[in-house]
Amino acid sequence: MFFERFREAVARLPAGLLRPGPAADGEAIEAAARALGRPLPGDYASFLRSFDGADLFHESVVIAGVGAQSPLRLPDLNSEGPATELAFAQTAAGDRFVFVAGKADAIYRVRAESEERVLAGSDFTRWLDATVAREQILYGSDGEFAPEVFEDDGEEIQPRIALRQAERALRADAGSAEAHSDRGVALRRLGRLDEAADAFARAAALDAGNPWPWFDLGRAALEHDPKRAAEAFRHAAQADAGPSGARMLAWAAHAAAAANDEPAAADARAAALARQPELLEDLRRAVATAVAEQDPEAAQQAALLVEAIEPTVPVRRLPLAKEPPAKRVGGKAGQTRKPPGR
Repeated sequence: MFFERFREAVARLPAGLLRPGPAADGEAIEAAARALGRPLPGDYASFLRSFDGADLFHESVVIAGVGAQSPLRLPDLNSEGPATELAFAQTAAGDRFVFVAGKADAIYRVRAESEERVLAGSDFTRWLDATVAREQILYGSDGEFAPEVFEDDGEEIQPRIALRQAERALRADAGSAEAHSDRGVALRRLGRLDEAADAFARAAALDAGNPWPWFDLGRAALEHDPKRAAEAFRHAAQADAGPSGARMLAWAAHAAAAANDEPAAADARAAALARQPELLEDLRRAVATAVAEQDPEAAQQAALLVEAIEPTVPVRRLPLAKEPPAKRVGGKAGQTRKPPGR
């Protein structure tokens, strides 16, 4: 493989945005495979034969190599990882991109803070092309961030730019659940909820074992199609065996009640309490904490879940903050995957 798109991008983009290493020595590739106790995936090994790792967009993503001069050494990146995974790249935030045993050529992003796994690419070559296509939109002709891509806080990407990023990535790799989810987040921020729900549904279809696309689908569909939202929340709960699954069932109860389907609401309510008997107490604490921290959105959402589990306590009776100071939320679009009210 010659990675023509990548070579063209290296030649076309401002100097320094893409910094590939020289070709790796064949013996070094074989030595790395022996040290790791596994063969390197075909496309990735082929990349190393041309480029011994690469620094993409000022270390936004660093692809590991095998030689002493590579920007990140493959054995170092895998010194503590699970035996079923082979990490080959890392983001500035510490997220890792991995191959997973039994998942063919698919690439997953493992998020640093939560260990959440999301299907990021259908194979290495498409993932590489999609990564370059997505990130290059943020930069101007001088190789620095283009000023118009960020919100006024200077941290979060404008939703119209985030939408362009996701759509550019999808043209390179339509099998990326992460890119479909990012598209859904951007569309939701733009108020295009029907389209956002469809984008999240596509992500969920590609990455059915990941609860967060299902959860995002439920949130996007909640106002205009609560029945669809309730079903999505149930799928999210099925995919999440941990404590978050109980809250997803609470969201399912809330959506079913909004759809005037009390039997489904009661069933979701019972399933949530069976999953986590102390759920109601935890949700009440979440309301109190959000009020104390003057976070009205979190307080309102936790209160909705209290009412979903205990319908005799309407939201209007809960002590919600009234006029907190403005609060800015940083981070790139699409990076948050935790349910509000957790």
